[in-house]
Amino acid sequence: MRSRISFTLSALMWAIALIVAYAVVARAQNSTGKNQPSARKTETVQQSAIDLSFVGTIGQIPKFTGVNTLVDSVISEDKFGNVGIGTPLPQSKLTVKGMIETTMGGIKFPDGTVQTTAAVSGGGGGGGVTVPLLLNGDVAVPVLQVSNLSGIGAEFAGGLGGKTALVAQGGLNLGNQGGTGVIASGGGGAGSGAVGGIGVLAQGGTSQFQTGGVGIFAFRGTRTDVNPAFDGLAGYFSGNVQITGTISKAGGSFKIDHPLDPENKYLYHSFIESPDMMNIYNGNITTDANGQAVVELPSYFEALNRDFRYQLSVIGTFAQAIIAEEISNNRFTIKTSEPRVKVSWQVTGIRQDVFANSHRIPVEELKNENERGHYLHPELFNKPEEQSIEWARYSEVMQRMRGQRQK
Repeated sequence: MRSRISFTLSALMWAIALIVAYAVVARAQNSTGKNQPSARKTETVQQSAIDLSFVGTIGQIPKFTGVNTLVDSVISEDKFGNVGIGTPLPQSKLTVKGMIETTMGGIKFPDGTVQTTAAVSGGGGGGGVTVPLLLNGDVAVPVLQVSNLSGIGAEFAGGLGGKTALVAQGGLNLGNQGGTGVIASGGGGAGSGAVGGIGVLAQGGTSQFQTGGVGIFAFRGTRTDVNPAFDGLAGYFSGNVQITGTISKAGGSFKIDHPLDPENKYLYHSFIESPDMMNIYNGNITTDANGQAVVELPSYFEALNRDFRYQLSVIGTFAQAIIAEEISNNRFTIKTSEPRVKVSWQVTGIRQDVFANSHRIPVEELKNENERGHYLHPELFNKPEEQSIEWARYSEVMQRMRGQRQK
């Protein structure tokens, strides 16, 4: 009986030892992370409360429309990292479907929202970043480039089909001057050899079979009552202007502060017009005791001019005056019938320099097919504005301008 009790106690002690050993091993396994399946199972059961099952469009970024509902968003991303908004086929780093306009403080998207951007100044050197912006709308397919390395602040390229690259319009201001559509300022040049940057650089487009595009087309602002006396200027330059080519105009004059009343009046003088590319030279000279006088012309006179014309007027006495010797070696001789006669002279010449010979201005020219039936100033012929040359060349732009006036 005593031996049976001893065996029973021994078995009980062994059982207790095994239970303790198993508990120690289990705790060690938990502490080393080897016994995590049950925890993951519990976590999975908890997460299964949100249904993330979703069958969407490849490349289209999903979005939540409820606690556990996913749908396609308007944003997509392809395998190249190109992002599209409103289009599943982005063609650049950022492709936006619809027209985008610049506005004060950012970029205005088709839905009317405004996206602001951080200021990045163009300039030579130092960590540039290029952000292509492609618009697949009805108006433009511009490329926005922000780059310090290239010195370009923003670059816009018009889309296929002659689409406009950039549309900017100043804001309405009741009772005061309206906002400016575009403000551009060239960058400063640092260093003794650096010049300032160009404020606005414009180049007309090329054409394979027709006339190339205009670099800058500026249209005057008008008043709502269509009174031309209050029209704005198509261009205003404060400072000198240089033109390396020819210039055509309907008329011209100088405009200065009136010498007799500079505070209150302007003084105008019209240009002298001629069918020829003419230069005019004049002066006064008095003949000697023999009634002769030699007029010295500039040293470049004969190199610059040809086909000379003369005018002589006697001043202060009755006498005759003639050209005794025509121009030779940049001089000519006047002879009067009386000695010591004051003569006012004028000589004209037609330009013969290489530029004038290569760019002779035509006196008469036929209008091309698109311009026939249209006028530079249709209002002077009692014709509607649609028959202006501007409408013949830039009908889309003119329609936009008229729409703005009507607004």
